Amino acid sequence: MAVSIRTRVLILVGCFALMAFVVTGLGLLTIGDYNRMMKQYDHAYDHAWRGERFNHLISNSVMETRGIYIARNPQELTGFVTSLNRNLDEMQTLLAQWKADATPAEKPRLEAISGQMAGFISLRRQVAHLATKGDVEGARGLSDGNRADRIAFQAQVDTLVQGTQKDLIVAQKEADTYSKKRAGDFLLTALLGIAAIMALSLWIVAHFITDPLKKLAAAIIKTSKGEYDDMPVAESEGEDEVSSVWRALAVLKERAIEAEQLAAAKAQAEHEKELKLREILLD
Repeated sequence: MAVSIRTRVLILVGCFALMAFVVTGLGLLTIGDYNRMMKQYDHAYDHAWRGERFNHLISNSVMETRGIYIARNPQELTGFVTSLNRNLDEMQTLLAQWKADATPAEKPRLEAISGQMAGFISLRRQVAHLATKGDVEGARGLSDGNRADRIAFQAQVDTLVQGTQKDLIVAQKEADTYSKKRAGDFLLTALLGIAAIMALSLWIVAHFITDPLKKLAAAIIKTSKGEYDDMPVAESEGEDEVSSVWRALAVLKERAIEAEQLAAAKAQAEHEKELKLREILLD
């Protein structure tokens, strides 16, 4: 059954709406993936920053410890002790936050340095305590005796920092790759969608609107010229607007033929009547 021109136009509009829906869906998917990747990137960045900061605090603690050994007066000594304890406090806070935000895959690496950090902090606090009591040599001896453990601890932290930097690089590359790929997907989808919609639009307009109207216009012109034999009346069984006009044109054709036949019959009767009248006059 033929559909109306209105329905055909609505189908075309629906195709455009479908295209818009696909593009919107792709956009929403892209936003969701982008947010997820940005969270991963932010997490990797925070992870790398904490690693660098943790390593920096270890180096600062070592430098403050050495400052205790060379302090020239009690004021300098107090300043180095205060800075050392502040660095140790920040290390504890930083690692606690780091472990709280870590993923399950990251926690084993943090747990591996957690025990060594506890020993490092405990020894440095003892050094600070001895120095405060005036036993700087005892503090130096305690620190020197633990130098190998401190070097091993810092080496393990360095390894952790390198791992965080690699994670950050991987996250950045993944984001860049995704950005380029999704840009290509958008371009390809847009081009294919536009080409498909244009082809479908041309087909719908030509097959369901333009061609039927051209046939109808040609039939109307032939009817106006009285060329009934060359005017096929087609597409009259549907319920659309074009079929309605075809049916009306068919009725118009029949009435026009009937009118011409009546006119011809009337003309013939008048001609015969005129001939009889002439015969009477001639007789």
